Amino acid sequence: MSLRAHLLCSSGAFSRYPDSIDHRAIQHIGPQLDVDGIEVMFYPQWYTQLDAIIAGLRHSGLRFPVIHGDKAIGVAFGKADATEREQGMTWLEANCKLGNALEAEVVVLHLWGWPELDDHLEQNFEPLHRALDMTSRYGLQLAIETIPCRLHDPLYNVQQAIAYDERSQVTLDTEFLALHNQIETVFAQDWLWEEQRIKHIHIKDFSGAGLSVNGERRYLHPGEGCIDFDAFFARLQTKAFSGTISLESPARDSNGDIDVDKLQRGLDFIRQHMTNMPGAHVE
Repeated sequence: MSLRAHLLCSSGAFSRYPDSIDHRAIQHIGPQLDVDGIEVMFYPQWYTQLDAIIAGLRHSGLRFPVIHGDKAIGVAFGKADATEREQGMTWLEANCKLGNALEAEVVVLHLWGWPELDDHLEQNFEPLHRALDMTSRYGLQLAIETIPCRLHDPLYNVQQAIAYDERSQVTLDTEFLALHNQIETVFAQDWLWEEQRIKHIHIKDFSGAGLSVNGERRYLHPGEGCIDFDAFFARLQTKAFSGTISLESPARDSNGDIDVDKLQRGLDFIRQHMTNMPGAHVE
């Protein structure tokens, strides 16, 4: 049994919303990284610049297997008002256009989000059939991310999404699974693995406490927190995972500049864990 996976870097690891979201950073930083491709984070300000962004990214010569959808899409899906849900569909189509133009395979979706989170999950599910129809028309797979919850937990919510529409696929986030004490139990969920529903994985470490310190969001690179990545990747190997894996932890120095060396160290950490697995093959 072998693992065939691609290692990516999320553009979110070297951008910062809302003041540092220029797509040209991807063109500048991407070629400096020893990585198989870039996961493109879609920001709300991009809708009015989409053609220029597509042209610039295509010209870069980089590979873009995964698009991380605008986080506002799932928030709009959860609104009671049909007009707001329809706005979410319009945004999703623009994200799909970007993915199709860049020859991506997966669009990552936050199906719920702040501030409502999963308080009214049935509303978030209401547009899901149409969302899956749309992504399919653009030649993409929609993978719902295991993001933080309030009413239930990430694995419960994605299982309910699959029950609602069996075409739903999944993106795992190690930090958020650890936050909900599911970093180990995820491997016991046969409904996830038997049909190879996991298409993509975000790698971030976890402090063992919350996501913020003194009200400020804190991100940890793999190896800086309490997640046992040796065990995680060993278990991943037993499941014959064959999707994509992204480093998603931001790397900026004390001046706010992008720390390319730290990004590469995080990527090297992941690649080493991928290649150290018995029978693994990393493309």
